[in-house]
This record gives sequence, structure tokens and C-alpha cells, in this order.
Amino acid sequence: MNFVMRVLIALAVAITGVGPLSAAEPAKTKLLVLVVFDQFRGDYPERWGELFGKDGFRRLQTEGAWFNNCHYPYATTQTGPGHASMLTGCSPNGHGICMNQWYDRKTSAPVNCAESDRYQRVPALPKMVDPEQPKDPAAKDDEPKEAEKTKVKHAGSPEWILAPTIGDVLKETSKGKAKVVGLSFKDRSALLPVGKSADAVYWLDSTDGQIVTSSFYRDSVHHWVAAFNRERIADRWFDKDWERFLPKLDYLKNAGPDQVTGEGRGVKQGVVFPHRMDGGLTKPGKSYYEALFNSPFGNEFLFDLVKKAVIAEKLGQDDITDLLVVSFSSNDAIGHIWGPDSQEVLDVTLRSDRLLAQLLAFLDKEVGKDKYTLALTADHGICPLPEVTAAKGGVAKRIPAKKMALAAEEHLRETFDKEPVDPASKAKWIESVQPPWFYLNHTLIENRKLKVEDVAAELAKFLAKQEGIDRALTRADLDDAKEGDPMLRRLRRSFHPDRCGDVGTIVTPFFLVDNYLTGTTHGSPHPYDTHVPLMILGPGVRKGTFKDAVTPQAITAIFAQAAGIPRPRLAEYPVPTGLFPAK
Repeated sequence: MNFVMRVLIALAVAITGVGPLSAAEPAKTKLLVLVVFDQFRGDYPERWGELFGKDGFRRLQTEGAWFNNCHYPYATTQTGPGHASMLTGCSPNGHGICMNQWYDRKTSAPVNCAESDRYQRVPALPKMVDPEQPKDPAAKDDEPKEAEKTKVKHAGSPEWILAPTIGDVLKETSKGKAKVVGLSFKDRSALLPVGKSADAVYWLDSTDGQIVTSSFYRDSVHHWVAAFNRERIADRWFDKDWERFLPKLDYLKNAGPDQVTGEGRGVKQGVVFPHRMDGGLTKPGKSYYEALFNSPFGNEFLFDLVKKAVIAEKLGQDDITDLLVVSFSSNDAIGHIWGPDSQEVLDVTLRSDRLLAQLLAFLDKEVGKDKYTLALTADHGICPLPEVTAAKGGVAKRIPAKKMALAAEEHLRETFDKEPVDPASKAKWIESVQPPWFYLNHTLIENRKLKVEDVAAELAKFLAKQEGIDRALTRADLDDAKEGDPMLRRLRRSFHPDRCGDVGTIVTPFFLVDNYLTGTTHGSPHPYDTHVPLMILGPGVRKGTFKDAVTPQAITAIFAQAAGIPRPRLAEYPVPTGLFPAK
């Protein structure tokens, strides 16, 4: 390679953020497909595999490669970080999506990982719909645990992601000819995997049941999306009960009782089967669309949109490799409310198996059986209901997060306030708490002529003694961490200096530190949260079950090799050994 060529490649890498093309192989596939089942824990395929049909998960296991020892290598196992990691090939310390929401010291406000006030919803929200309409108070405690809100109206945006994705590389290397499409029920799940150069990025707005995008991407929706919205497909399941998918199956044997302590009731859906699907309304409205999200019908709705997109955009129909990302969100909502050991999670898993079979058959027909490469994974796992763990003899408990934060604030006052403080003063030592991070008030600390590091060390010492907290670590602790400490390594990979706080916590295994009286959540570095499936189907893929330790970020390298393109600039995980055996 001559000097001029090396300079040109260096310039291309600096501008686009992608590596040299010479390192890639010729294109092998017409369509890359990433299928995500949100919160689909890695043990489900083994736990319920005997109940699956032959054309869904089992087909991926027999005709493709199944890695059953796949774990996220970082601590903050939330939806945003997971979806940002899959196709950038790196962890939050690289791509910057360290949490679903973090605290921004410049604006003194929380920041949603996939939203910005610089953009607007497309199509615009009708004036007669109030986006601030409150939820039914009866459903408040059981809403999805990740439905965090900011005070200002925002629209979806990928601007917070700091690393290029496979979608960005496809667009760059094809000179814009590759088509990149991201679809989900959630905005962050649709846009974070595909990045900033995508052609079609859509999600559902539960305010009015419309499929929407953001002005970041387009000024108007595609014609096929407009037609989809006019058909009011989201209303199809209104007032139809969610019954068990397989009435003759022994759900008690395979998942346990239909009602256990700790389960929620969704959006007026009830604790036990059958679950109502009207949201307490007489006609489709906001709470109904939230109930749709909390049911397997949300996945069916998204699948209808996927079929429209593949056909309308002619994905995989030419020699230029396209990308389709489909993230099914309803599994997550159901798991949050009823827990991973529930009959509801079993039911949505069985329905997911059938849905996957339908998706594969659809791709076989529209693209060609050996002309696409598909990767299936999840963005995180889920913690069992503490009540279920305790009933089995384990140690688990709910710890009120607000109470812990108030106790921590009081401790810092008692420790560092040398003089009585005016009770009316609004100045607090802890400026914000965005789990797992505590953000200290740097201005107050500097005014008291103290060091942030000293106050952080005192806060960490206090938190480490609290029930439900396994460890509390300062930024200095992360810098001094021993390489042999796996939990510290995971927290390091979740750490971004401009977005994380001063003290990070790791919860005690099987404990929940939040403010909900029912349901469960995720976000820890423990195996039940980090373990997800990884299944690969496509031309040239070695068939079989592999026990190699891998991460979902390996999908980036797999897709790059399958498409014959370079990996994104920050991708750090290779193709699993032997996945593409030499001919």
C-alpha cells in the first residue's frame, strides 16, 4: 500500500469513524437483521425450550449458532445501554449511553438517553391530545419501571450516542445506498442500535397510538407509515382479553401459581388471567395503548409494522447490504409487572417463539432463506420478584430508594454542616440520584471549602453500610480498582466521566432498591441481569451450541464480516472463534 493510499484511508477513518476497508471480506449477505426481545433472559431458551415449536427459537438453535453463555460485560444493564452496545460493539464507557437517564450538571436536569428538546415529534401531536395527561392513579405503581420522564417535552434523538454503529458504517461504505431501518415500541430501542444515519426509525407514541419518528430523521413519515396509522392497527386489540396462549398447557407446572405476592396489575389489567385490554376506557386512548405495551399484542402490532417496512423499503432486494433492527418491547413491560417466574412471562415467551417463526418464514419468502444474516439477543435480563426468591428460601427484599437517599442526605448534613442550617434552605448535598449513581452538589461543597473527593468517600462509606447495597464506590475507587475484581470492571465499563455521578452503587443480589411496591426491575451487574441469549442464523455460520463466553457486542463484528464492511471505530469484541469456519 503506497503512501498516498495510507493517507487517504487515515483521512477516511478520521472523518467517518470507521476502519480501513481492506480489513473486510466481500459481502456475503443482502440483509442484516437484529432481533431483540427486550428483557428476554438468557436462561429462558433452556428453561422453556421443550415447549417451543420447531420453527422459532429452536430453528435458530439447530440451523444456526446458539451461544448460551452470553453476558453483558458492564454494570448498568438497562434498555438504553443495551441497545447502544449491540451494534457499536463497545460498552457505555465508549458509546456514552451509560444509563437510560443521567443528570446533566450544566442544565441541572435529567437527560433521557434517546431524547432531545431540539427536535419534534413527526407527525406532530394533535392539539386536542394532552401529552401531559396523567395516568390512572390505580395504575401508577405498576407502570413499566423504565418510564422515566423529563420536565420538558422532548422528541427522539440519537445525538447522545458517541460511537458509530454498523448502520452508520453501512451508509458510509455504500455512499448512502444501503437502507437502514429501526423499529420498536420504544424510541430508544428503535434509534440507538441504528445510529444517526438511518433511513427509517419508528416507534409507538402511547399518547394517541400513532407510529412516529423525530424531526432528527425526517420532516414527514414515510407513505407506508402514514397508511399504517390511518388503518388504526393499534386499536385492533381493544377490549379483547389477554388469555393464555396454550390453554391445555400446564402453566402451573411450567411457571408457578398465577397469583403470587409482589405481582402488579398492569394498566387495569388485573393480577391474574384473563387480563383486560381496555385500559379502563370505553374507546382506545392513552391508558389502552399502555395496556397494549403491557401485553403480547404489542409485539404482534410491531410485527405488522415490520412486514410493511420490509416490503415498502425493498430491504434485501439488491446487492447492497441493508440493515433491519426490530426490538420487541412487550416482553420487558410484562416482566417488570409480573416477574420472570410468572405465567405471564411464560405466555409471552411462547408467543414470542411463534412470532419469531412467523418472522423467519416472512424473511425466507421476501428476502431468501440464505440471503440474510440474523442475530437474536436481548438488552438485559431481569431480577426475580423478591417475594418469590424469599418464598424459595433465598435472601431478598425491597428497599425504598427515596428513604435511603434521604438518609444519605441527612448523614452528609450531620457530618459536614458545622453550623445549623436554615430548614428552608433548598441546598442539598446530594444534587440528584440516577441509579446507580449519586451526584453531589459541587457548588455547595466548594462553598464549604471542602473537597468533592472527601465528601464522596464519606457518602460511599455510609451507603456501603445500608441494607440492599453490596458496594458503594467513588470515582477514585474505580481508578484504583484491581483488575481481578469483576464487579469493579463492570462498573468501569459503565462509567462515562461527563455523565455519571460521584458515587456508584452495586445492589445486593436479589434485592431491589427502588420505590415500587410491586413488580421488579433490572440494572445490576449480577448474572440474572447480564445473561441474555445470542443466536446467529445466516450463510456460512457454523451450526451448533457453543458455551464460549461471549457478549452481545460481538454482533457488531459478526455483522461486519457477514456484510464485508469494516467494524465501527470503537468496536472492541471480535467474531466468536469458529463462527465463520474457513472454507
